[in-house]
Amino acid sequence: MVSSYVLDSSSLFTLFFLDSEEKVHKILKESSVLDLTGYEIGSILTKGNDGHIRGLEREIILDLTKEIQKVIANIRVIRLKTLDIAEIMKLSLTTGLTFYDASYVFYCKFHQMALLTDDKKMYQEAMKMGLEVKKVEEVFN
Repeated sequence: MVSSYVLDSSSLFTLFFLDSEEKVHKILKESSVLDLTGYEIGSILTKGNDGHIRGLEREIILDLTKEIQKVIANIRVIRLKTLDIAEIMKLSLTTGLTFYDASYVFYCKFHQMALLTDDKKMYQEAMKMGLEVKKVEEVFN
């Protein structure tokens, strides 16, 4: 197992719903998120389009948001650098990934870290680029 990952919002969300607290804590402790991860998770919670939260009541979503906030506060955050925007856009246009998703792939390559994602397209594109990429289920099996 790689010692550190860049976690995208799909993998972070999946980790919140796993029972193996010790293993989840180890992954979170040794990993990073991008600064845009909080925005992505907020959008998921607002839209309610993720299978984990579909149909949850408002108060439960607010409580979940507070828990996510605590976790993100204790993870290393990689900040988007202004000088990287053009390179991320090139990657986005080349791969067909959204700018958000291309950002994760870009920073994995830049920081020489593995990508942990449950996003099928991002997974496939990162593999094509020769990056180490895992799904949460692969890390836990």
